[in-house]
Parts: sequence; C-alpha cells; structure tokens
Amino acid sequence: MGWGDLGCYGNEARETPNIDKLAAEGALFTDFYSTSPLCTPSRAAMLTGRLPIRNGVYTNNTFGVNAVFLPDSPGGLPAEEETIAEVLAKLGYRNKVIGKW
Repeated sequence: MGWGDLGCYGNEARETPNIDKLAAEGALFTDFYSTSPLCTPSRAAMLTGRLPIRNGVYTNNTFGVNAVFLPDSPGGLPAEEETIAEVLAKLGYRNKVIGKW
C-alpha cells in the first residue's frame, strides 16, 4: 500500500474510512524520505531513527557485516543501538515483528 491509496491523502477511488478516522484524530505525515535505496539500511534507519552510517548498517557489500542482510549474513544492528520497539516497550507498549525483520 502506498500513501496515494488512502482517502486521507486524497484518493477518491477507494474508501478507507477507518484509516481516514485514525488520520483525522492523529498525525498525518505528508513527506516521505528513504535513508537508503537498499532494504536493510533503510529498515535499520526506520527502527533506530538514525542514518545508516550512524546505526552501522549502510552498505551493499554482501561480504561485510554492515551489508544487506541475507539469512546467513554475519552482523546486524549493534547491541547498544536502541530501536523504536525498545523505546515503546519501556512505555508499556507490546511489540511484534512481522515480515522480513
């Protein structure tokens, strides 16, 4: 789903009343930026709020530990890197990982 698929962003061809209600009651984000054209660095940035070069996951070097992760890849986010899930858990939220990560 892309941002243009939702009624709250102006799509008149599809009805998304529940998401539109959430948007009306909360924050509507209108600018989107990707920190990297690669999947792993951009996901790591989304989880940490830090640029790939700062969170330690930044390259497409599949032989390195800071690369796009495959099932047998070494490395990962540094243990000291705090993710949004950890911040929310401290505030009493329960988190779940679905999908690639």
